[in-house]
Amino acid sequence: DYGNDIGSSGINAEYGALIEVVKDTTKMSRVVVTEILNPFYWMKSREDYKMMVEKKVPGALERIDKGEVIPEWEYVTEGKLGWEYRQVLAGNADPWCVEGLEYPRSNHAKPHVIYTMESYRVVGCVDCMDDQHYINYMLIKVNEMGRCRDCGACYVCVPHPEPDLIWQDPHH
Repeated sequence: DYGNDIGSSGINAEYGALIEVVKDTTKMSRVVVTEILNPFYWMKSREDYKMMVEKKVPGALERIDKGEVIPEWEYVTEGKLGWEYRQVLAGNADPWCVEGLEYPRSNHAKPHVIYTMESYRVVGCVDCMDDQHYINYMLIKVNEMGRCRDCGACYVCVPHPEPDLIWQDPHH
């Protein structure tokens, strides 16, 4: 009898915990389903969205009422994404400087320029990839030139021109 009492109380405790989890899950499901099925919830969220866009883009409500879709770049003005949109609108197709400047074939007189915000950059050679099945990686330090051991292509690593704009992140 002593063993059965321990076993049954352990099982009851497990069932009790399981029942509490099921109750909590059911309660959360009801809230989520109620929000999903409630048309007033969606109307309110749509109105909140319109007011947010109107606050950032004056005259947006009239444009929305006409059926025009307000592009994201018009109302995203904060943080890194807003800065990127402004750079692209200003004509800078590569605001983060992730694309290297292209030269027909690089040598020590005209190397590939690679921007970095660290003291080094890991670079994979792009000049010899068309006739190889692997990529040659090299570690290049700032203001030093690196050279591919297979094809002789040269890379120079320079500091990013605007590091302060990129690292503006109030959340981290």
